[in-house]
Amino acid sequence: MFKTASRLCLPFALLSLIVGCDGGGGDGGGVRNIGGSTPPPVGQLVTITENNAPTVAGAAAEQVLEDTLIGTLTTTGIPVVRSGSSAAIDLLRLSGSSLAPGMAAATLPTQDCAASGTVDITFEVDSPETISRGDEFGFEFDACNDGAGAVISGGLSMTVLGINGDPNSELIFLQLRVQMSAFSVTQDGVTSGAEGAITIAIDSRQPPVTTITVSSDAFTVTSGGETETVFNLAVTVVENDGVFPTAVSVDTSFRLSAPRIGGDILVATSVSLTSFGEEYPFGGEFTVTGAANGKVTVIALDGDSVRLEVDVNGDGATDVTIDTTWAAIMGEPEPV
Repeated sequence: MFKTASRLCLPFALLSLIVGCDGGGGDGGGVRNIGGSTPPPVGQLVTITENNAPTVAGAAAEQVLEDTLIGTLTTTGIPVVRSGSSAAIDLLRLSGSSLAPGMAAATLPTQDCAASGTVDITFEVDSPETISRGDEFGFEFDACNDGAGAVISGGLSMTVLGINGDPNSELIFLQLRVQMSAFSVTQDGVTSGAEGAITIAIDSRQPPVTTITVSSDAFTVTSGGETETVFNLAVTVVENDGVFPTAVSVDTSFRLSAPRIGGDILVATSVSLTSFGEEYPFGGEFTVTGAANGKVTVIALDGDSVRLEVDVNGDGATDVTIDTTWAAIMGEPEPV
């Protein structure tokens, strides 16, 4: 996974692998759809200049490289963002341990969280013995303190869109739709919020390689009083555990609406970003496009350094070249 900082960002390289088995579809309808809010309107593209190019590039890089919200969720025990086979196994346990044989739906009594707060859980499954396409799980958190430093509030629902493989092994394809409504996680005094739906697919059937895809029409995140929305998100992450540290590559495209940079930008990788473990990318590039086809091409020179090729007037030629560091454009301390 790429370097992670404190800003709430999108769940790009969020999972390692998940497992499951091919199942029939549930008929749905028992789990309340917690979403449905209207996303904010698309804004005007930012005018890219020599002066704002590092800031614009940094805003794009934060979205491409970080996964703070979903990374936080991995510590909460919510069975959707867990590594290995545990996500599918946790979903199995959630349904199987709470349903009598033959039952397919339940609204559980309000559950106490590990330290404080509560969570209401509702689910409707095709079979309590396995995970099936169409299974639905809903969570409503009320200041739920997991005992490990995270306090969760708001709604989160999951629907299994596709599944193939053995839910008790490491070889699986699993596709989930995750929807959040007034959802927030507070950790280390920082509250991060999320609103919208994402679709996640994890394919670990060809070890040691795991392929993760993430997509969303619109997903809004808030942290530190700042709100940003990503539109038309498409991400593919390939993780190779056959080497140490894990080799990671990322391809993505999206539109980012960020008031802190004065509007919207279009972002797309032209060469896959590659890194080892949680380091910054040592290879690859992505392009940020603003108004009048102005562009900043962000080129990874190595695990620390990055080059910005700025086309201010949109004629396709580089007007300014800026050599800097990943840490500098992302507002992080330089490595020592």
